[in-house]
Amino acid sequence: MASSGSEQRPGGPASRRTPRRPRPYWWQELRRPDGVPLPPNAAERPDWYERQLRSKRTGYYAIEVVILAVSASVPAAVAAGASAAVAGVLGALVTALVGARQLFRLEENWIGFNGARIALQAEVVSYSVASPPYDDPATAAATLATTVERIVATETARWSTLREQHRQPPKT
Repeated sequence: MASSGSEQRPGGPASRRTPRRPRPYWWQELRRPDGVPLPPNAAERPDWYERQLRSKRTGYYAIEVVILAVSASVPAAVAAGASAAVAGVLGALVTALVGARQLFRLEENWIGFNGARIALQAEVVSYSVASPPYDDPATAAATLATTVERIVATETARWSTLREQHRQPPKT
């Protein structure tokens, strides 16, 4: 049967124009046994941490790979007969990259954000099965919302403390 040209196959041009809504994370769909959904902050905060930790993890691995590649290129360049200037520039680039790694502290942020995300997810799961302190339907949502903000405040304080420590001049 000949195609009329107006039909669109799945994955064809028409479906590419319609942006797909991202699938929600599993914790965003959890509900208490009585059907009450998560408070908005309990659904949104873990999502923010998920995005941040992915970004920090990707950045961390990217900078590590670049540091390894440029570091390995120094002896390779010398062995290939490159000038001392080329080797010096490559060495300086390695130093700058290591400095950037220390400045941005992507690994520390990744680990800290992951800890907060896991703590938030654990609270959401406890809420979804109505285990204490989420077993009273009258207070469960408020208790979860408060607990979520406490976890976020603790992680923010940890992050802030680390930033302050890194801003202090070295003790001599």
